[in-house]
Amino acid sequence: METKKYTWADLFREGRAVYTISLTLAISLHAMDAFIVSTVMPSVVREIGGAQFYTWVVMLYMTASIVGPASGAPVRLILGTRIGYVGAGLVFLAGTILASLAPNMGTLLVARVVQGLGAGLIVSQNTALISELFPGNLRTRMIAMNGMVWATAAVFGPTVGGLFDQLGMWRGAFWFAIPIIIGFTFVAARAIPEGGQDAKRRRFPIGRVTILGAGVLVVAISGVVDALPLRILALVAGLAIIWSSFRTDRNATNKIFPSKPFSFVGAIGPAYWVFVLIVVAPVCVGTFMPLTYRVVYGLSPLASGYLGASLALAWSTSGILTAGANLKWQRIFIVVGPALAGLGILGIGISVGNLAWQVVTAFQLLAGLGIGMSMSHLMNWTMTMAAPGEESITASSIHTVRSLGIAVAAASAGLVANLGGLGDGISVDSVIRAVSWVESVGAIAPLSGALIAAVLVGHRRRRIDDPQRAALGA
Repeated sequence: METKKYTWADLFREGRAVYTISLTLAISLHAMDAFIVSTVMPSVVREIGGAQFYTWVVMLYMTASIVGPASGAPVRLILGTRIGYVGAGLVFLAGTILASLAPNMGTLLVARVVQGLGAGLIVSQNTALISELFPGNLRTRMIAMNGMVWATAAVFGPTVGGLFDQLGMWRGAFWFAIPIIIGFTFVAARAIPEGGQDAKRRRFPIGRVTILGAGVLVVAISGVVDALPLRILALVAGLAIIWSSFRTDRNATNKIFPSKPFSFVGAIGPAYWVFVLIVVAPVCVGTFMPLTYRVVYGLSPLASGYLGASLALAWSTSGILTAGANLKWQRIFIVVGPALAGLGILGIGISVGNLAWQVVTAFQLLAGLGIGMSMSHLMNWTMTMAAPGEESITASSIHTVRSLGIAVAAASAGLVANLGGLGDGISVDSVIRAVSWVESVGAIAPLSGALIAAVLVGHRRRRIDDPQRAALGA
């Protein structure tokens, strides 16, 4: 069990600086793209048309950005670590260039699929590289730094997108990213080590990846269908298709997920369940709180946007402050974090429309605090407890599992919001009812995650932290 204590400066010592810069730059590409593009989309539609496909821009990108991580481990086995990582950057670059030149909505949709695949491949391989290139006690700091990148993007991404939008140059939002992507690809080609190929597992699992993508797309479609029975049917069908991809993967030789990924018998199953359940909190906040601040509390669009992003800021700050925690505090954070996230969004559900917006924001910050204190340690534990021979697959699939949780949470939250009255139109009363239902029902997920996290702590204590039991194979 590792005992050496690291500091933030160690991310840039012993030859790790080039890895730190490369991996951080990679995350910034995906993060900035998500916030910048959402800001300029109204202008895009005004110029090239295709308003009826407005939501498909997000849905197809989201689907591709989940298929990409699922493909991450097989791509590394086929191409090797360096070529796989650089190739992901080139795919993202190709999608960005195509988007910047898109003459119509059809071309833009294709471009966003390509971008999503590239972004997903980058992020999943990023996680695998963090697992391989950084010692355990330093991984949490690297993961927390990635969280800070997302929070920074949440603040500055809309500003950059808004600037290009005001200048009447929405294509500039894509041009802005091109030199950064080229720089990342160049650094990655020089910095990332060779290795990772496996001649025995060179066949790409196209069937299982396609099934997974189809399931995610059906889940996403459930969020835009008007008829309630069809929404429920699409959500259930999408979940069934996704689950079939996991079952098919179980006996494959070229796996995209570790063995028994959602079983409570091993340690990875509980960890993956916590990932799926805790992401419900940021989905419930990010989807509905900007609307709540505008409609219920009458705040400006700018203020509403920044208040909606406060969860991300609390998340990243908490992650930074707790990244160096010792094992005793890690166990506490792993369990308490999801509980605070659940209590935070439950507090929002109870207080929205009844108490001042400052109180609602405080509960939002509480949720972010809980996510931040647990997420980096949860990711590090998952990497640490991977089965022998499945380290790379386990690390690469973390982002896939989290993204699946986000997709299902978004569709479910939309369903609950409509049942709560949002489907009747946007008014103060309808928003209060819908948000109260969404946040209160959504709180069940992270609160359940806290209970499952306790199971994960037990697994780790038995298998790693208790030397005598570990030696006996207990």
